[in-house]
Amino acid sequence: MTDPRPPMDSTMPTGGDAHPDAIDDAAQDWFLRLREPGATEADRRAFDTWYAADPRHAHVYDEIVALWRDIAPLDPALADGRRTPANDNRARRFVLGGLIAACLALFAVGAAWDLPIRLQADNLTAVGEQREVTLPDGSVAFLNTDTAIAVDFSGPGRRVTLLKGEALFKVAKNTARPFDVEAVDGRARAVGTAYAVRDLGDRAQVTVTEGTVRVTSPIGEDLESAVTLTAGDRVTYRRGGAPETIERSPTGETSALAWQRGMIVLDGTRLDDALAEIGRYRPGKILLLADPAKVQPVTARLAISALDGGIRALAATHGLTVTQVTDFLMIVR
Repeated sequence: MTDPRPPMDSTMPTGGDAHPDAIDDAAQDWFLRLREPGATEADRRAFDTWYAADPRHAHVYDEIVALWRDIAPLDPALADGRRTPANDNRARRFVLGGLIAACLALFAVGAAWDLPIRLQADNLTAVGEQREVTLPDGSVAFLNTDTAIAVDFSGPGRRVTLLKGEALFKVAKNTARPFDVEAVDGRARAVGTAYAVRDLGDRAQVTVTEGTVRVTSPIGEDLESAVTLTAGDRVTYRRGGAPETIERSPTGETSALAWQRGMIVLDGTRLDDALAEIGRYRPGKILLLADPAKVQPVTARLAISALDGGIRALAATHGLTVTQVTDFLMIVR
């Protein structure tokens, strides 16, 4: 049967302008392609050309191969090049792709902070670390895992920029100097209160535990779109968009801030989302090789100090197994 896929291009950008993500993607594609039954001698020659074109190509590809030596024993049928029916072969490629994506994610372990964030940050935490920081006015910032903030109290107001992650602020009251936390092009303003802000990439989430907070997004837009939150309220806004509907807790408490008590609270959460939340607090990658739509939602309370045991308990409850491939790669399937 003729292989319907076009030959891979060995002439992709190879100089200093090649984006690291493009190199990662190409290395992954080559690794998968050469292990498929349809790989040809022309594919191998094109790969040799690509591999030799840039030292970064060789580095990334060799890292994948090295990590694969640890992963392959999990399932010999995935590791070898045996021919399988078309549907099985597609499933094999999907699983291989997931595993290699995990390998590529591991390259960033120990270097998760982008240099621009490091240069801007006044205070930061590593993955799994939490810190309490006293700000110049006596306010206190509690930094959750993998978080960075920049502090500027030089003007008439007090401004903290959440560069990454999540933090809870207990604000020293000063009616003459509003306290602003800016994240994802939005702003949460208070005078004397306690509230948390989480950067979710393309959106941000503000949760109030005490007092009143005014949320405006985007910054500088008509204040008619702003919303006022009180204790127990939470609101999300997307980059460039107005705040969404306020979620209110009748008890004034929220599971979103369970990390303050050293816990992760999951309530009817999809398994992939649950593992993603857990993964915020441990270095490395948790890779799910099961269809989350076919697994019962997760309801659990997990201690942040004992997450690996919690992951194994969750997996067992849902009829899944856990394999610790390396210190930085755990597979749930």
